Amino acid sequence: MQNRHLVLIVLPSIILGLWCVPLMAQLVPDYRWPTQSYEEGWTPLFNGQDLQGWVVYLRAEDGSTKRFLPEDQSTFSVEDGLIAATGDPRGCLRTMDVYDNFVFHVEIRFPGGKGNTGVLIYCQKDEVWPTAVECQGYNDHMGRIFPINGSTLEGGEMIHFAANPPGEWNTYEVYSEEGRITTVVNGKVVGLASNADPHIGYICLQSEGVPVEFRNIKIKRYTPAHHMRSKPKD
Repeated sequence: MQNRHLVLIVLPSIILGLWCVPLMAQLVPDYRWPTQSYEEGWTPLFNGQDLQGWVVYLRAEDGSTKRFLPEDQSTFSVEDGLIAATGDPRGCLRTMDVYDNFVFHVEIRFPGGKGNTGVLIYCQKDEVWPTAVECQGYNDHMGRIFPINGSTLEGGEMIHFAANPPGEWNTYEVYSEEGRITTVVNGKVVGLASNADPHIGYICLQSEGVPVEFRNIKIKRYTPAHHMRSKPKD
C-alpha cells in the first residue's frame, strides 16, 4: 500500500514536469512567458489647458534642485493646447504617479531647429538629473535608451534613425514591461533595452537647453499575464 501511494503522489509530478519542458524551453531566449494580456484604455496626462497633475522641478542658480508649483515658474507653460518648455533653466516636468508596466505616448517638436530633450522613466528623485533611464529626445539620437546617474540596463542603442526634421512633430512612444524597454519613433522601433534597474518610478519630460513643445500626452498601464524571470547566472 505504501508503494502504491508513493506512485500516486510521484506520477502526477512527473507528468507535470514533462508537460512544462516545452514551455520552459520557450522562455529561455527572452526570459518571459509566451502570453500576455493588456488592459484597454488610455489615460490622458495633459488636459490641453494647464499643468494640472504635473510637478515642476528646476536647477537653481546655486546648482541645487528646486520644486515649483506650475504657476510659480515660466520654464514650462501651456500655449495653444500644447506644453512649451524654454530649455532654461534645465529641469523636468514629472508625473505625480509612478509607473512600471506601461505604454507612454507623447508628441515632440523643436520649433527653432535641432533640439534636445528626453523622456525620463523610472525616475527616483526630484533632482537635475535623477537616477533614471533616459529615452533620448535629441534630434539626431531620438529613441536611444541609456541609464543615467546610477541606473543600469542592457542594450539601448539605436536600430534606426526615425526623427522628423526640426519644426515637424514626432510621435514618440515608450513601452515598459518589467525592465524591458522599447522606443517607437514615428511608428518605427528605434531602441531596445532590457534588465533595467530600477524599473519603476516617475516619468519626466526634460527642459534641456533649447525650446521644445509637447502635446497629446497619455499613458496606458497594463498588467502582464506572465512574470519575467531574472537573467540566468553563468
